[in-house]
Amino acid sequence: MQIIQNNPYRTVGLLVGATAAEQRRQLTRLQRFLEAEIEPEDDFSFPTLGHLHRTLDSVNEASSKLNLNSDKMNAALFWFYDGKTTLNTDEDAFNAIKEGDFDQVLSIWSKLTSSGEISQLNASAFSNLGTLYLSGILAGTNTNKVLLEQGISLKLKFLESDFITEFIALATEKPFKTTKNELQLLFLNQVQCEIEQSNSISINKFLEIVLRLDFSAKVDFLTEYVQKPIVQIEKLIIETRKSQESNPASAGDFGKKLFESTKNLISSIILILGKTDIRTVTISDKLANEILQCSITLFNHFHNSTTEIGEIALDLNKKANSIALGGIVKERINESTPVVEKYIKDRPLRERQSIVSDDLKYITGKLEMFQSLDDTINNSLNFAKSCKPYLDNIKLKLGQNDELYLTISTAVASNAQGMIVSTVNDAMEKRNNYVKYLNYKNNPLYGMSLPNYNKKSLFGGFNSLIENKVPYAPEYSLEALKKVISEAWKATVSLGYFDMSSKQLQNYNKNKSTLLELYKKLFDDILFIGNTPVKKWIFWVVGIGLFLLILATCE
Repeated sequence: MQIIQNNPYRTVGLLVGATAAEQRRQLTRLQRFLEAEIEPEDDFSFPTLGHLHRTLDSVNEASSKLNLNSDKMNAALFWFYDGKTTLNTDEDAFNAIKEGDFDQVLSIWSKLTSSGEISQLNASAFSNLGTLYLSGILAGTNTNKVLLEQGISLKLKFLESDFITEFIALATEKPFKTTKNELQLLFLNQVQCEIEQSNSISINKFLEIVLRLDFSAKVDFLTEYVQKPIVQIEKLIIETRKSQESNPASAGDFGKKLFESTKNLISSIILILGKTDIRTVTISDKLANEILQCSITLFNHFHNSTTEIGEIALDLNKKANSIALGGIVKERINESTPVVEKYIKDRPLRERQSIVSDDLKYITGKLEMFQSLDDTINNSLNFAKSCKPYLDNIKLKLGQNDELYLTISTAVASNAQGMIVSTVNDAMEKRNNYVKYLNYKNNPLYGMSLPNYNKKSLFGGFNSLIENKVPYAPEYSLEALKKVISEAWKATVSLGYFDMSSKQLQNYNKNKSTLLELYKKLFDDILFIGNTPVKKWIFWVVGIGLFLLILATCE
């Protein structure tokens, strides 16, 4: 840890508890050596702990950090002190450190701390061995996590003991008052800061260590700690919301960045509070909701463009779902996800649409205009004819069996046929109503009032004919109906050249058969050769002519 490697006590080469007079003498001695550019003589800087480059400036700066009691206490928590026990064990351990004999150091202090019970004789051993573990010098013999846990455990046991009173008195000058809780919080906050800066171990590993230990400031530390990531996450959420609102095209990047920068924070909160705590649920749902919003913003921005962002949006939905704990946010995610999944599934369709975009645009425009036209055979025929070349282009580019082509071609044929059917039905209704009107007119009751007559339920348009005594009109004549049927048949036959879905083809054939029956009933003098109606007399004349031609040839 840097707080040990660059500890002010180490820089000036003193142990915790050095008097002001000792500090002045050491500074004077160091200045002489450094000015002469000579390595200082052996002191308590312990070069074996790692490289230490001392200059006049660094020594003076370190010395200034040992003037105030608060600074002294902060430095003392991460350095060595001599407990001056009757066995002189600390002195022996310090000599072993100077010589780099760490096996000997561990043998001395581990033996004193092995019982786990702190006494006057071993209190300094707990603190000093904790400092040694935290220094990282023993990293070659163990993992960072194990060293960290051993160091924190020893230090907290020491800071939890009654012997810290003597330690405080040794490290500071009167008057200076502090408590176990304050020292424990000061120690843990420094360790946390070191871990966050070094990235040698995850902050969650540190929290797991703390959660396993028992000490008086535990609740205070965790309560104080958990508030920091909550505040930090809320700040990042606000920043992300502003960013995506100003630049929706990059909402995917903002959502991913928010997830990556908060995943350790949210896991720390869950580790401390659990998933059911209201504070955990609240901040988790806020975070999940903002990541989901990034997905929605991105999706809406590019939905009608050629930029494919389905996979990015879906990934953000999954990230949001992994965080959300509350039902409302999860429901919102569940509503959004199928939409994105369908968008991804439809990607091949969009790619095919882009190939025939000009043709599709023309046909779509025609379809929109077609809906506002009057129902006439001519309008239906012109619509179908105008779309046919563009449908042929689509077929050429995508293939006759392509689903998109078949859907568009079916839509054109279906709309055209629908107008033909409506026109025929309208013509037949007019003719039927007019016939009913004539029958009614010849009835002896003609002209009499019908008080119980429901005008909306009987005969439809026939009511107005009766009331207004409509005279004969050409559009109600049999000739008019025959003309409509004849035109409808030609238009219907032309639709047979359009590719259609199997269902629409069934409808087409059914309507065609019905229309054919009407045609035959209305035109007694007509025969059909294929789809072509022919006058019977023409058929017979041609037939007789062919017969005579055959006879003449035989002779």
